[in-house]
Amino acid sequence: MAKKKTITDADGNMYVEVSPFYKKAWFWIVVAVVVVIGFFIAIGSNGSDTDSKPATSSKSAKVSNTKQEKDADDTEKTKTKAATIYIDNEKASVLKTLDFKPNYINKDWTPAVVSIDEVKVNKIKPFTDKEEHSSTYNGIILVHFKIQANQDLNMYPNQATLVTSDGQQVEANMYSSDDYDGEINKGVTKSGTTLFALTTMNNATDLKTLRLKWSGDYDTDNYDDNNSSHDYDITINLQ
Repeated sequence: MAKKKTITDADGNMYVEVSPFYKKAWFWIVVAVVVVIGFFIAIGSNGSDTDSKPATSSKSAKVSNTKQEKDADDTEKTKTKAATIYIDNEKASVLKTLDFKPNYINKDWTPAVVSIDEVKVNKIKPFTDKEEHSSTYNGIILVHFKIQANQDLNMYPNQATLVTSDGQQVEANMYSSDDYDGEINKGVTKSGTTLFALTTMNNATDLKTLRLKWSGDYDTDNYDDNNSSHDYDITINLQ
């Protein structure tokens, strides 16, 4: 141990010189301990920050994906809910639709070529026509016709009769049909959809065939012309 230095003042008093605290060994030991503790605290703090950041980012991404899926589902539900068909200017809500492409072509009557390229079978929410309060409909059949006139003629698919495979017979609903039939001049092709409302339909898949009957004619002064009118009677298979 180093010998302590003594100091004598002018009055003869003696003092022992005390070393500054920063020259004491214990001071530097304390400093070293504090530095080491601070170092480990800093490392622990940085590790916590690193781990927490990905967790926050992952949570945000999950919320975003959930919102996007929800929006997509909501959009789909809205479309389904918005599906309607007009009957006598009133809305019928569609529950399910089966779409058939029969690609049917009829050339039995030479003045015209008649095609049926689409049939839609619609199961609807029970609907009561305000014009006919006794009629409650559960199904709607939409038949798309295309008529090519090889000469001036008249064609009436909007006055057609529909017979279903489950035994129903109904007339075409004029008010909900396209105005495409009637007088058609030579060289003209007209197309449109005729609507049939059914009082009975448990499921859209119940119908297997559709029988359609309508007529066509043309004007003539020849009383012996047996070809001036024609009655169509066809059957469409729903497959």
